[in-house]
Amino acid sequence: MSGEMTSMERWKALLNGDPVDRIPVVPFAMGQSAIVHGYENLGDFYSKPEVSVKCQLRAMEMFGYDQPPIFLSPTYKGATLFGSEVEYPYRPAQGSVTVTKPVAETPEDLESLEIPDPRGDEKLHNMIEIALDNDVVPIVYMTGGAVSCTAPIIVGIETFMKWMRTDPDLCEVALDKTAEFAKRKAEWLVDEFGADNLVPWTSYPADANVLISAENFGELVLPKVKKHHQNLLDLGFSSILAHWCSDHNKNIDAGHIDKIPHGDPGVMYFGPEVDVERSVELFGDEHIITGNVDPPSVQNKSYEEVLQLCKENIEKGKDSPRGYTLTCGCELPPRAPPINVYAFVKASRKYGKY
Repeated sequence: MSGEMTSMERWKALLNGDPVDRIPVVPFAMGQSAIVHGYENLGDFYSKPEVSVKCQLRAMEMFGYDQPPIFLSPTYKGATLFGSEVEYPYRPAQGSVTVTKPVAETPEDLESLEIPDPRGDEKLHNMIEIALDNDVVPIVYMTGGAVSCTAPIIVGIETFMKWMRTDPDLCEVALDKTAEFAKRKAEWLVDEFGADNLVPWTSYPADANVLISAENFGELVLPKVKKHHQNLLDLGFSSILAHWCSDHNKNIDAGHIDKIPHGDPGVMYFGPEVDVERSVELFGDEHIITGNVDPPSVQNKSYEEVLQLCKENIEKGKDSPRGYTLTCGCELPPRAPPINVYAFVKASRKYGKY
């Protein structure tokens, strides 16, 4: 359309606090970009940097959304660097990488586990290089010190949850190891590429209240995540895109999320369990609010229904003081119909102009 900003102009303006012509669309599309390219499974997308970047850049151009490439390292959050075994999603029903054998299955395994050098992650380095060569500012996974990036990455979710009751000191050890790994990883990436060229992404699905209580979060997770986020900001990142996946309402009620620095502004990305109106009311004065259209609906409902859901989300978030993006409430389902992805862009153009 004549006079429209380009996707990267809109994305960068949002992060810089500058005016945008319409609501940015950041559907959080990853594997879906490979499916629309004709890949029958997601194995190559998650294991080969050139495939991941190619698919994401072309999907961004094809649909007209504003999301730059999102990079989850082929080491799967550092799991293989620590020594865990993973399976890439070459089977048809798989949607992401899976840890098949965590490296630390006993307290003795955990105590002796050394923190790996993140600089060995050559594939992640290659992904970022390709993205920057295409003049985009990618979103890069940099979570550490949380349940989500510790279990099952190095311990195993069942073991970690058991230790929370029987020996929480072991959980502290595990969280500290992933926090230190994330700190070293962020330092390396800033040294290589500069803080202005990346947006750190942190994600907390296993820290939600469907798995742990707000009390457990406050005692065990909160101090680690506060420190990790502050480390990222101290390195020069101005914004952290934090995906508070699933139901974090009790963590919000307890005041835990308020205590975690996210940047100026940060990007607050809650699952559909937290209504956008609530996000705007509590966090909109300080941070960009990310919309959260229900993911199963995006996969299973009609184009007209998804367009209506996007419209409703826009109406709740459009006037948030520091900005708003129209987004799926978690990763866009890999097999979501392409027409439903287009519904996000259509809704922004029809209902989201400023």
